[in-house]
Parts: sequence; structure tokens; C-alpha cells
Amino acid sequence: MLPTENGLQVDAVKRLLQADGPFSRCLKGFEPREQQERLMAEILEAYQKRKIALMEAGTGTGKSLAYLIPAVLWAMRHQEKSVISTNTINLQEQLLHKDIPLVLQALNADVKAVLVKGMNNYVCLRKVADTKQDLLLMLPEEREEFDRIEAWSQATRDGSRSSLPIVPSSISWEKVGAEADTCTKKDCSYFKECFFFKARRQMSDAQLLIVNHHLLCSDLSSRGEGMEDASLLPPYSRLIIDEAHNLEDVATDFFAHRFSQLEMLRNLSRLYTERQNRPHGKLALLKRQLEDQFRKNRSPKTESLLLRLATDLHSLRKDVWVQLARTCESWVTFVDHLASREEQAIEGIKLRLQPVHQTHPFWTEKIVPETRQLIAEVEKYVQTITALQGDILALKNESLSDTIKNVLVEIGAYGVRLRESCETLRRFLDSEMPPDRVRWVEVQLSRGTPYLTLIDADLDISKAMVDRLFGKLPTVTLCSATLTTNRQFDFVRKRLGLVPELLGDRSVIQNVYDSPFDYSQQALLAVPTDLPPPHHPQFLQAAVEAIWQAVQASRGNAFILFTSYSMLKSCYDLLVRRMEEQRYHPLKQGEFSRQTLIEKFKSVDRSILFGTDSFWEGVDVVGEALRCVIIVKLPFRVPSEPIFQARSQAIEAKGGDPFMEYALPGAIVKFKQGFGRLIRNKRDRGCVVCLDNRLLTKGYGRLFLNSLPACQTVFAPAEEVQRQMIEFYKKTYHLTK
Repeated sequence: MLPTENGLQVDAVKRLLQADGPFSRCLKGFEPREQQERLMAEILEAYQKRKIALMEAGTGTGKSLAYLIPAVLWAMRHQEKSVISTNTINLQEQLLHKDIPLVLQALNADVKAVLVKGMNNYVCLRKVADTKQDLLLMLPEEREEFDRIEAWSQATRDGSRSSLPIVPSSISWEKVGAEADTCTKKDCSYFKECFFFKARRQMSDAQLLIVNHHLLCSDLSSRGEGMEDASLLPPYSRLIIDEAHNLEDVATDFFAHRFSQLEMLRNLSRLYTERQNRPHGKLALLKRQLEDQFRKNRSPKTESLLLRLATDLHSLRKDVWVQLARTCESWVTFVDHLASREEQAIEGIKLRLQPVHQTHPFWTEKIVPETRQLIAEVEKYVQTITALQGDILALKNESLSDTIKNVLVEIGAYGVRLRESCETLRRFLDSEMPPDRVRWVEVQLSRGTPYLTLIDADLDISKAMVDRLFGKLPTVTLCSATLTTNRQFDFVRKRLGLVPELLGDRSVIQNVYDSPFDYSQQALLAVPTDLPPPHHPQFLQAAVEAIWQAVQASRGNAFILFTSYSMLKSCYDLLVRRMEEQRYHPLKQGEFSRQTLIEKFKSVDRSILFGTDSFWEGVDVVGEALRCVIIVKLPFRVPSEPIFQARSQAIEAKGGDPFMEYALPGAIVKFKQGFGRLIRNKRDRGCVVCLDNRLLTKGYGRLFLNSLPACQTVFAPAEEVQRQMIEFYKKTYHLTK
């Protein structure tokens, strides 16, 4: 028996993963791995001794089993839940459909695992019924899509959007998707059938809860604000964070305050809009419900209510729309004039707001008065809606109240959202910029039209993470293939608050478990030494030729990873014709969805994928489908990126070195992610080609190299690199058999 009075015997648990253990019987081709056994033992220690564990586990270590086995055994022994948080849906699916069933089978364990999704992933049956009342007002294509969604909602078992056989438009899903602030919970007539609450009941019975980092942050937020009743997850005490290198960015994004022009337009439209001279939205529905209720018996009060809906609110709404357009146009003009060329990219413009901007004449004469006017117009509109709702309820008409209760909940929720947008706008007008926060403006094009977003974010989330997470749970395990820089955890520990100044005497265990793959035989790192540095005007053309040489050596099946979309597009445009003439199949990010691009890449030989940020990690292509990864530049973040710039300045203000403490460690982690796309199993082989010779010419280059698995290298002129790549592919061909 594994359980003991004091917990679980480590030696007994280790035997589970040995050659004569249950996993060797359940998993064909299972091989014992010392790294996996030791990793599992340390995670088990974190469970038993209430510790925080930082574990870097190289590709192929088998970290999923190493943390799932302790989590399952702990659930069997103590009936305690473990939450497992990942950054990508791919890993969630692997855990749920492959790894967890294997562990349960091998251990003969009766432990329930569920994938926890946010509320907006589920269809709301009440909203489906309400939307059905608007069928006559829908356009034919909208009606057809809704009919398919309604038919599915009656037949589906889980009500999750991922099981919907069509990809619904955002407009259609907004009408039927569940939302926390529009949910009437137990007051809803569909509560017993509700897919979301069914999922919550399943969650309560489960011992393993699989979530993503965003949902984890949402749960931490509600608990941190003392709203346990509104928390997404049931009480738990053990947490495993996989893909933990993404946690800081996800948490920073989640806890930021945002004003979005598009989001405000959406909320205004959900209250009222006109399409093809037909009224749509919840205020239009409320008006029809009032008219139906009092069709035969209208009093002066009801006439007044209908008049306010038809005239007063219509006029106020028009004022809001006009002022929103004027205000956002002023912000866009302001950003367009003040943003440097470095801050303007093909993806849009980002401008970090600083005190000097608030003294600019355009700010004081245009931005401030226009924004204040928008806030005033929105608040007047929302106040009028709120007063109208109160007057309707004051009629004390029970039949009417039953009819309109759902629409009033939704109208109220949209009003709250509009008010929250105004609160964020006020933050931006505040002349006092807190030193621990950063504010910036983004302008992005959508179908040729510029749209505004304002973001106000924490510079340092470390204290918040300790207060809400690391200081509250007895066991937290963080793992990833890329947590260290130069084999040290200092960077991630400081960024997440895992330091004595914040944790006190709380114990943290940490270790690096190298990949069991034989990189010395399977991988070649190549750096052409005769390319100009990345900032040189001739770099683009030289990079294009070096990419072409590498692609010819590998015969395609290559990822080309860029740090900017503009350079990706330039290289693609210069290479696409040449590649197609030589029967290669170039694929460019943006032409299809990420998943479609990956499927095309895997299924078509001699494919070449041009990708930026999202292809550096979370992409798993095994075998000969991927045998070359080309990293065009070292992945330093853009210096003008607002949050990067502000954090760098904050480090410098404290006497630190922002390059060594922040820019360099972040780039090394990203570089390791890109490098890690290549070798995914013991029969993979290939070359990683880095076109950035700073890897060799700068002193910090050795920190990048020290952070990689030991592999073959060639640092030589481009022609010699190509020759040695060809030779490498010949020598390693046997690995593919």
C-alpha cells in the first residue's frame, strides 16, 4: 500500500515508474526515466511538506505524469482537490484525454477529473428562448445561424461552444452565450437544465480540476476581493501551474483596467441599435414587451414610459454615439502625432502615456474636455435607463414583472459595463500617475478603421501573486521546460514574488531536470558568422538569402520564427515565388487560423511556416514534418513596448540593470521556447539556425548558449553552415527509421 499514516512513501511511489511498475504494463513502449522519478519525488515532497516547488523539466522528461501521479495519490489519500493550470488548450486536451486516463488506469484509481471553462463558453438556454422572440427582426443569414444554434442547444450534452458543429459569429454568440453579470442563477426558469451549473456541480465532485491561467487569475481575483461565493472554482489547497513561464504576462493582462472603443460600441448596441431600419437590442425588446402588456389598457404612466423609451433614450443614445466617435478620434489623432516611428508597427500603434503628455496643448484643449464630455453623456444615458427601470418596477404589475425580469437584468448589466468603462477613462484623466502602474494607448485597424484601447496595468505583480496565491495555498508547483536563464531561477522568482522579502520563511524547492533526449546526436545549432547585425540596413536581404540556404539544406519542413510581423511579411514577399518555383509550400501567419496553419504544415511535405509570437511556443510537431527551425533575430522585446519600457525604467530607478535583470532573461526564455520546437521525441532530428550573430559577438551571447541543451554547433560563414547542415541530415537519417 502506498498511503501511510504520514502520507505517501517516496520510494514506493518511485517504483510506480520503474520497469516492472504499472505504467510499463499500461503504456506501450514505456521507458523508466530517472529525471521523471526524481521530479515526481520533489513534487510529492511539496505536497507532503506544504512547499512551493519550481521545476524546470526539459522536453521529454514526462513532467505531466510526474505531477499527475502525486495529485491523484493525494486525492485518493486525503480527498483533497488539485487544480492544474495551463496556458494552452493543447496541453489541457492532452491532460484530459491522454495523460489523466493513463494515470487512473495504471493506479486503478477512482478519481474524477474535469476541464473547467469560463461561463461564456456555455450556451444560455434562457437567452436562446429570449432571442427566439427576435427572429422576425433578424437578417436571413442571422436567422439561419440562430436556428442551427437553437437545434444544437436542444441536443447537446455539455452546452459548450467547442462542441457546436459550426463556428458562430461573435454577434450570434453574444445573443446566446452565458455571462456572469446577466445570469439570474436560481431565479432562472432554466436553472436545473443550465449547462454551466451542471458543469459546476460536476466540478464540485471532481478531485482534479483542469483550468487555464486566465481562469485561475479570475478565480484568484474574486477570492482576493472577498467574493468566495462568486469564485469560479470550489475550495482547493493544491495547485500545479504548468507552462508557468507565461504566468506573469497572463496575470498582468488579466488584472489590468481597460477601456475599449469596440467593447463600448458592442455594449451600446446590445442595449439598442438599428439595422436595415429595424430596432434591435434589449431596450427595443423591453419596449415591445411593454406594448404587448398594455396593448388594451394604456395609462398616462405607461404612455410616458413608452415615450421615454422611444424618444428620450433614443436622443441620449445618439449623443453618446456621436461623442464616443469624437472622443476616440481625438485620442487617435493625439497618438498618431506623438508616437515615434518605433512605436508604430503594422499591427497598430502603442503609446505609453507619461506626465509630459499631460502638459501638451492638445491634451488639455481636446483630450480632457472631449473625454469628460463622453463620461457625462454615458452617465446621463445610464442614469436615465436606471430611472426608467425603477419606474417600470414601481408599477407593481406582477404579470409584467415576470415578463420583463430577464431583460431588466441584462439591461442593468450593460449599464454597469458602461459605467466601468467610464471609471477607466477617469483614471486616464487623473494627473497623478501612480509610480507602480503604467498606462498606454493602442490604436489598431479593423477593416481599415482605427479603434482605440486604453490600458492601465500593474508594473509589478509579485506582491499581488504572493497575497492572492503563494501566501495562501499550502502547495504550489510551478513547472515548464523554460523557467531558468543560465540555469538559474532568479528571474522568474523575482518576477512572481518568490523571494524572502515577500514570502518570509516560506520554503521553496527548485531544480532543473534536463531532457532525456540525446541533443548531441539529434540537434545542430548553426549561426552564420558572415551576416550583418540585425540593425544593419543590409540585414533583411542577407537574412532572406540565409533562410533560402537553410531551407534548401533541410528540404523544407521548416519553421521560420520572427520577432515582428512586418519583417515576416517582408521576408515572405521576397521568398514566396522562389519557394513555390522549387515546389516548397510556404505558409504565412495571418492567412489562416493558427490551428489550420499547423494542420496544413503537418500534412504537406516541404512546407515552410512563417510565424511570429504565437508559434514560438505551444506548438508540437513530431517527426520529419519539422526538421529545421530558423530564428531570425534574438527575441528581445521591442524597447518602446509600454510595459517593457516602464518596467525597465522602474528597475533603473532602483539602481538595477534593466537589460541584465529584465530584457536579457526574458529573451533567453523566449529563445529556449523557439529552440524547443525542434526536438519533441527521441527520433526527432534537425537544425536550429539563428541568423542573429549577437549570439557570438556579444558577451551576453554565452548566456543564451549556456541555457540550451548541449548539442552540435557550427559557427561559420553561411555557405559552410549550409554544407554542414546537409552533412548533418545525411548522418542522422537513421534516426527517422
